[in-house]
Amino acid sequence: MTSSWVPGPELAWTLHVESPIACVLFESVREGAGAPRDFQWRALNPAAEALVNGLGLGRALSSWSGVVEGLPGWEALSQVVEAGTPLTFEAHLGAGTAERWFQAKAVKHGDGFSLWLLDITESRVERRSLREELERERAVRAREEHLRLALETARMVTWEWSAGSRTLTWSPNASAFFGQPEGVPGPTTESFLGCVHPDERTRVSEALQQGMRAEGPYTFQFQGQWADGTVRCYEAVGQTFHENGRATRMLGVVLDCTERERAQVALRAAEERYRLAAWATNDVLWDWNFADDHIHWGEASHAVLGYLPEEMGGLSWWTERIHPDDRKMVVEGLHHAVESGGESWTGEYRFQHKDGTYVHVLDRGLVARDGKGRSARMIGSMMDITERKRTVERMQEEARFRERFIGILGHDLRNPLNAISLSARALRRRGPLPPAQQQLAQRIEASAERMGKMIADILDLTRARLSGGIPLNLAPTNLPTVCQQVMEELTMAHPGRELVFEARGEGEGVWDPDRLAQVVSNLVGNALEHGASEGPIIVRCVGETESQVLEVSNPGVPIPGHQLTTLFDPFRQVGTGRRSSGLGLGLFIVRELVEAHGGEVRVCSTQDEGTTFTVLLPRDARQPRRDSGSNHAHTA
Repeated sequence: MTSSWVPGPELAWTLHVESPIACVLFESVREGAGAPRDFQWRALNPAAEALVNGLGLGRALSSWSGVVEGLPGWEALSQVVEAGTPLTFEAHLGAGTAERWFQAKAVKHGDGFSLWLLDITESRVERRSLREELERERAVRAREEHLRLALETARMVTWEWSAGSRTLTWSPNASAFFGQPEGVPGPTTESFLGCVHPDERTRVSEALQQGMRAEGPYTFQFQGQWADGTVRCYEAVGQTFHENGRATRMLGVVLDCTERERAQVALRAAEERYRLAAWATNDVLWDWNFADDHIHWGEASHAVLGYLPEEMGGLSWWTERIHPDDRKMVVEGLHHAVESGGESWTGEYRFQHKDGTYVHVLDRGLVARDGKGRSARMIGSMMDITERKRTVERMQEEARFRERFIGILGHDLRNPLNAISLSARALRRRGPLPPAQQQLAQRIEASAERMGKMIADILDLTRARLSGGIPLNLAPTNLPTVCQQVMEELTMAHPGRELVFEARGEGEGVWDPDRLAQVVSNLVGNALEHGASEGPIIVRCVGETESQVLEVSNPGVPIPGHQLTTLFDPFRQVGTGRRSSGLGLGLFIVRELVEAHGGEVRVCSTQDEGTTFTVLLPRDARQPRRDSGSNHAHTA
């Protein structure tokens, strides 16, 4: 029997008396000439009679609507009767084990229609079973695809070992997972061990044997070697099932943990760097979590503050140990940095050591914020600056000492020296003295003058080294005039020496005339003392567009090359074999005075040309040269 075959109305009724196809003849129920308001059956074949009686169906078709599902509406059935258009549909009768499906066809028959019902229950059940089977297959394939995707995403494979067949079964992605050709690893343990790094095959084989004896889950790590030589890190997790004390089956997964291992190695390295940094700096590192107000303290807390990390508490514990005089300022500054959206905070205060004393600390922190800009945590370090504080105090004390020392040099020593010098001069002027006394008075006066020069040099050294530089009184100055005055004074003091002065170009500038006179006097005095006694000492002033050049030259034995690099250092003297009358500060003071003007001094010494000191000065010392570095004019 096929569900597509339905007898036509041209077949005689008698031919279907014993047919398994149910047939019901319905006639229209009308009111006058109107459209049918219902249909009633007037004849049934045996198959239809068994169906109608078995289901207790009434005579009117309207009574079937609660039992037969799928019946067309009255308008559709009326169209069959009025227009003669056949109508095909599927009907469902009954429920549970008694439910049946029919392919139905309504065909015009007189003033009604014949309803043919072909039982298609078996074919429908078969089709439904086939659909259910197909759906199950699709579900299995979908689960397999989901498993494949899950395994690939999670970078893992599954495996199963059967004791009966002594074989391994792998998930389809095993070859790509282990970086091997298709089909590897195979069903044997030896094939799997071929994917393991040669150095670890023995250990992995022993781990599998131990897994067979294990009760419950077990795990081990190993390194695998791909076909191209790449080495990856894997972790195997499995469980063994036993029967009568014998392993019958093993199930598990293998995970690729290479990236995890790299991350852990990097994390351990970072932790080690953190530990070494904390140890090297001896700073107390801290991490403040705003959510629970907890502060994690670094290990250096014991060395710096005397507390073990576990003995230290949160924000309130920290606040209580700040010196009372510093507490309000420090706490308000910290909260302002956190609440105002700032990124960093710095505080310098006194913190109570475990022994009760206070240490000076410099505390610094950075605020970490979440995606919405809210403060989440703060990380920082606490540095013990107690020694630095003491050093600053010592430096301040030394500064006060320098001030007193300069005062002693400038006032307390000069005053009695001036009295000695004036007394010697007064003795010589009082009247004729015996030659011996006259000579003693001149010697006293000359010694006092030399001592005064030494005091002046020491005072300049102290100012240059300890007081921020030699002060200058800058004013419009004519350098040739300054040089000529110094040359005249030195000529009178050294009548037997030849001093030559040359001037060329403009010589006007903004300088300290007294300090430049000191530069010229020291350079010429150095030439007089260390140069050849028979040769001339030449002083030249050369005016250039933006600078002024001063040169002092003298003949004589050249300065040894190894002494040129330290020539301008204090207390250094040129080794000419002559005994110097000074302290070796003249050239040092020359360099300090020139650099205070924003200039520089050079020296060139050869056998043929003698020794020449060259001073380069900017035209205006109020505007230091660009390449003068940190040398600045100090204006008093």
